[in-house]
Amino acid sequence: MKHFENDVQVELEKVLTKYDLSPVEFSFLHYLYDQYDSKASLLEIKDSLKLSAAAVSRMAVRLENKDCKPIIRYHSDDNQKEVCLKITKSGIEHFKEASEVVNKSLNESFSSQDFQALREAILTTETN
Repeated sequence: MKHFENDVQVELEKVLTKYDLSPVEFSFLHYLYDQYDSKASLLEIKDSLKLSAAAVSRMAVRLENKDCKPIIRYHSDDNQKEVCLKITKSGIEHFKEASEVVNKSLNESFSSQDFQALREAILTTETN
């Protein structure tokens, strides 16, 4: 299982390179994209992605500096100390393009004969 998981991770890294995104950055954009108003506080993102505050802050800076400018940073109207991020229109387009390729890659991985054999082996293994 670990071998399969590693293969999927490597494949995702490869397909996301074309979009200048790491898998974690893709997850970051995915979280923002899934929000009702396409925005969230750094704290919400940190908790959702199970990352440290420093890691989320560094990632936000990297994303802000990308050519397509997928996110913008601002301070909450309710609390000026709270830093929030919003996915931009160009960020939504970039995420959707990357998402199509990611979904295709995952579908191929999970429909492969190797995965199906692994799945069958796991399902038929008796647990005591």
